[in-house]
Amino acid sequence: MSRLNKALERIKERESSRNDPLFQPGDAASRAPRLRNVEIVDPISKSLRRVTLDNEVLQRSHLVNDAIDPVVRTSYKMLRTRVLKAMRANGWRSLAVTSAAQGDGKTITAINLAISMAGDVNHNICLVDLDLRHSSVATYLDLEVKHGVSDCLIDNLPLEQAIVKTDIDRLTVLPNVHKVLHSSDLLSSPAMYEIREMLAADPDRIVIYDMPPILAADDLLAFDPCVDAILFVVAEGKTSRTDAVKARELLEGLTFIGTVLNRSDEKTASYY
Repeated sequence: MSRLNKALERIKERESSRNDPLFQPGDAASRAPRLRNVEIVDPISKSLRRVTLDNEVLQRSHLVNDAIDPVVRTSYKMLRTRVLKAMRANGWRSLAVTSAAQGDGKTITAINLAISMAGDVNHNICLVDLDLRHSSVATYLDLEVKHGVSDCLIDNLPLEQAIVKTDIDRLTVLPNVHKVLHSSDLLSSPAMYEIREMLAADPDRIVIYDMPPILAADDLLAFDPCVDAILFVVAEGKTSRTDAVKARELLEGLTFIGTVLNRSDEKTASYY
């Protein structure tokens, strides 16, 4: 069975599971299985390791920083404003960022969106690297970390030992360090639901999840009950029409906030 067909089968399984009494219609908090006898404690309310992000590193990685092209900064601010408007209107507090295939720029988009959204004083932002097979958030930000989200999922490492607080006001990062092969199994596990609930403990926090490409793995489909909305990244001149159509087929029926056109020559962020 092709990867596309397997993913479609996963969608059917997920939709049928919505009839299960453990699932309720509504946002991600109600669609995820209820956790029983689990103490929900906000890990970010505790003392976290602080890191300073190097502006030169950010610039080399094409990330928003003090020296970045003002046009790029404005583009991400416009994207931030549009995304926040949609999230506020729907009461959403979590966002998954994905693409059709590797190399479309979804991780850079997720990081830049997180940095830009942290500039809004009304929200705290937590960026989570859930591309567990090809994690790169820590690399882009040049974070020196020994532990990540997979250690919390597999070894029950306390979440506060993996999250870092950046020197950007209101921005925390939950990176991943160790590659995980059976990632979709972990993302649909009770441990992942528990992490999701902990990160959602602060009503002013928005969580941005950097997910694997939709055509590369079924991780996003497995994780969908945990997230409120999905942002899809397309790279101009890179993403093929065939891949884009296949990806949209897989996203059919999921809560879709919009599409970002990456690597565009336009002077403002393309979003629809």
